Amino acid sequence: MSYVSVGDMAQSFSFRRQSFQLKTNINRLGNELASGRVDDLSKRVSGDFTVISGIETSLNTLDAYRMAQKEAGQFADAMQISLGVVQEQSAKATSTLLLSANAASQTQVQNIATDVRQQFDAVVSALNTQSAGRSVFAGTATDKPAIASASSILADLQVAIAGQTTAGGVASVVDDWFNLAGGGFETSGYQGSTTALSAFDIGAGQQADMSITAADPTFRETLKNLALAALVSEGALVGDLPGQAELLERAGDGLLSIADAQTSMRANLGSVQAQIELVSVQTTSEISGLEITRTGLLSVDPYTAASELEQAQTQLETLYALTSRMSRMNLVDFLR
Repeated sequence: MSYVSVGDMAQSFSFRRQSFQLKTNINRLGNELASGRVDDLSKRVSGDFTVISGIETSLNTLDAYRMAQKEAGQFADAMQISLGVVQEQSAKATSTLLLSANAASQTQVQNIATDVRQQFDAVVSALNTQSAGRSVFAGTATDKPAIASASSILADLQVAIAGQTTAGGVASVVDDWFNLAGGGFETSGYQGSTTALSAFDIGAGQQADMSITAADPTFRETLKNLALAALVSEGALVGDLPGQAELLERAGDGLLSIADAQTSMRANLGSVQAQIELVSVQTTSEISGLEITRTGLLSVDPYTAASELEQAQTQLETLYALTSRMSRMNLVDFLR
């Protein structure tokens, strides 16, 4: 490094200016090496923060979508598990009820009805499943159970069938209770909202629709047939063995007829789960790409920074050596 003498005061000023610049560079390079990020972002982007601002905005939006995807995924998983319980318990009940045609004693009929009562309880419990404290089958009324308890439903049905003396009569009343507009199920059985839950916004132009409620016809038919058999365990048509056996047989046939609808319901929800997973993977990929781009704009090359830092330190030491020879200044005074 060469220096031109322009008088003692001018020379002193020149040395101090060079010293200040070198110290500033050393501090900047030290900070960049420690943080791995450029110290003067404005200089890096030439004062145009449009790109950085756009990246940050996109990342914030994608982070919000990622949270929505997580919530939607958990909600869908809770639904799918519940549907699995409904289908599994229905299948078990169907197998048990189809044996009722061969039931030859009151004990056999009662045992079958008792088993189905337990399966009815399990299905009701599944339909009252919650995800993160929200009922999944209650529509927009996520703060309450979707349907009344199994005991409450059966108690209402027992009142409704009072006076019926034939299997056909009991079955007709139970069917009306579950399926008639304004019937027992709508007034006291289903406790959720008639307004379906809005679809989850999981991405730009992407929505996950999980609007199934416990009032869905497939669920009504499932509950109706399980309840029809469970009523036998509660004393329906007591003393009429053929009549009770007929109720069990009707219930088994009814459950068998809706097995495909249950499978279709699970398949449709499975498609929604696949959609959530696909969009989630895409979002993660987009976030990764934007973070790489941002890092490229903000980061420094550690080897280049280290080399420049070493060079600046050498220049400062050289300047100090030259200054000290000319003014006999010690290092402490020079670095002040």
